[in-house]
Amino acid sequence: MTQHNNRDHVQPTVQEEVLAYPFPLAEHSLEVEDPTIYTQLQAECPVARVRMPVGGEAVLLTRHADIVKAFTDPRIGTVQFSDGEIPRRGRGRGPGMGTERASLFTVSDARHNKIRRLVTQWFTVKASNELALRVEEVTNELVDAMERSGPPADLFEDYAIKTPMTVICELLGVPSEDEPQFRQWARVLFSVETLPEEASAQWQKMAQYMLPLIEQERKQPRNNVLGTLVKAQELGDEALTQEEMLSFATGLIIAGFETVSTTFTNSAFILLQRPELLAHLRERLDDPEYLAKAIEEILRMTPLGTAGRARIARDDLELSGCPIKKGDVLLLDSRGGNRDPEVFPHASEIDFERDPNPMITFGRGIHACLGQQIARMELRVLWSTLLKRLPTIRLAVPPSEVPWRPEDSATTGPAHLPVTW
Repeated sequence: MTQHNNRDHVQPTVQEEVLAYPFPLAEHSLEVEDPTIYTQLQAECPVARVRMPVGGEAVLLTRHADIVKAFTDPRIGTVQFSDGEIPRRGRGRGPGMGTERASLFTVSDARHNKIRRLVTQWFTVKASNELALRVEEVTNELVDAMERSGPPADLFEDYAIKTPMTVICELLGVPSEDEPQFRQWARVLFSVETLPEEASAQWQKMAQYMLPLIEQERKQPRNNVLGTLVKAQELGDEALTQEEMLSFATGLIIAGFETVSTTFTNSAFILLQRPELLAHLRERLDDPEYLAKAIEEILRMTPLGTAGRARIARDDLELSGCPIKKGDVLLLDSRGGNRDPEVFPHASEIDFERDPNPMITFGRGIHACLGQQIARMELRVLWSTLLKRLPTIRLAVPPSEVPWRPEDSATTGPAHLPVTW
């Protein structure tokens, strides 16, 4: 990728005011209220001090290059429970911001890499392609049910959330009828108002749920992710501790369905208001190369939440010529980075043939999303099945009447998406 460097030699201006963050969204929209805020910051103050809702200041990164560096620089780490009270969005730490439990986010980098290698086989391009036939089967069954019931349907409840849930249940061997329980856990753990002690109690309930399933795997091993984890744990704590196994499995349940279902629903909210784009996509669903590019662009343009991912500077460093102090909380804002005009020409436009497209929705470095290939496959199948089976699909209500998620959720977008055809 050739990246423009014309602003590398421009000294950022001195910041005149500390901005309140996260930036508010326009009403019933996935776009920020001030559409120029990111481009202004990228050009003039790419490393900006921002004021967090609960108090304290953090450092907001908006340039693509700075965000990629922050994801990969060993001097910048994930937030640990031992970091104590940090500037944040709500009363709670939010998902991915560290708990007392051992997880891929709290162990050393060497340990993290070792644990990921145990299960990498289940999350490769090859593995996701092998899952695709099952996902196609599930999505067609869901459309069958929608057609039997007749319009309107809820694209979130009736379609989006059930597909990744099926995948997660089959990967882990957990009962699909427990979906309501998984959703309740997700609601608590994805709320920015959930206090650390509440999150810890919720994780404990999830661990208690997983223990009988783990014992079943010990007695009757199966070829799935949980079976792989159990085999590794039986080799002893050096390979994988019980707590690490529980944390990985429960984390996969929560993140695996919440992120994909939200991303698809949010992208549908955007694209159902752009019938010309849907027509282009529908015409080329059988072109694998085009469809792969379209999914990357959907991922680039579809925000999952309103706030950036938090990291902490473990040493002094510089980003875009601006000093970062040890202990600074950094917010890696993919909404800004994915629309950096230095990297993405016509960044605010949706271009299904954009190439290259180095979007950073899945992060970078050792903590990049483990399930990103499965997520890509699920989004590809969700869109392909929907547009083939229901080519005239459209919103059943005006966009302003689509019910929205509560403000305390770490994810944003429609809570339900009424559609007709």
